Amino acid sequence: MMGFIRSLGLLVLLVLVTACGNSAIPLRETKVVDGLSITLDTPDRPKMNTAVDFVVLLNDAQGNPVNDANVYLDLDMPEMPMGVTRPVALPDGPGRYWARTAYTMEGWWEITVVVERAETTYRATFRRDVLQ
Repeated sequence: MMGFIRSLGLLVLLVLVTACGNSAIPLRETKVVDGLSITLDTPDRPKMNTAVDFVVLLNDAQGNPVNDANVYLDLDMPEMPMGVTRPVALPDGPGRYWARTAYTMEGWWEITVVVERAETTYRATFRRDVLQ
């Protein structure tokens, strides 16, 4: 009986590791634009027509979280122009903003994080390869 329970436990662990391995691996990139650090955190190699969480982290030149910004994303596919998807990122903690959307085609996408703060607009562009 103990052998069966141990085997069952290993099987459950294997299933969990395999399931998490497909979308839980984050891809984090940071760009600095005029002293503002803009980090985009997304799943690595996302799939099309599947909800994707976008997390944007903002820090000023001193490393302090930026909480007073309006943030949205411009998602575009340069090789196949079909219009821009523009989800708004909502505040989600100190210097953290969150948005969810889906890619509609496989291939290379450009995600431009647009940050409006005071009277200045900052833009940082990141690329993601989307799978079918």
